[in-house]
Amino acid sequence: MPIEAVVAASEILLLAKREEEIAVIREATDCHSLSVVSECPDVVSFLRQQGKYANATRPDLILLDMDLSNTEECEVLTEIKKNSEFKRIPIVVIASSERYEDVFHAYDLHANAYIRKPADRTELVRVLRATLQFWLTLVRLPKQ
Repeated sequence: MPIEAVVAASEILLLAKREEEIAVIREATDCHSLSVVSECPDVVSFLRQQGKYANATRPDLILLDMDLSNTEECEVLTEIKKNSEFKRIPIVVIASSERYEDVFHAYDLHANAYIRKPADRTELVRVLRATLQFWLTLVRLPKQ
C-alpha cells in the first residue's frame, strides 16, 4: 500500500484547549482526519463513542496538548492506558515544558512519546509533521 494511502486513512484525536494551538496542529495534520476535543472527559467519551461522540471513529493516534501539572489531564492519560480496549492506541504528549520531571511523568503515565512544543509556529508544524510521519507511516500500529 502506498504511503499516501496510509497517511490519508489515518484518524487522529486531539485534546487541546487553545484555538491558536488547534489551528497550528490542524495545519500540521492537513492530510489526516482530525477530531478535536477540548475537555479531558471528552477524550474518554470519544473513545467509548458515548453521547455526542456516538459516531466517532476510533483514532489511530492520540495527541494530548497538555500541561502535566494538571491532575485532570494526567488522569485521562492514565484512564486510556489502563483500558484494555484503548491502551494500544499510541499517545503523544505535546507540552511546552522542558523539565525532566514532566518528561518522566509523561512516560510514567505510559505516554508513547513526549514532544516539546517549539515556540516558533513553523518549527512546531515541522516537528508535528515529522512526528505524524513516524507514527502513521513508519510504525506498524495495531488495528482494532
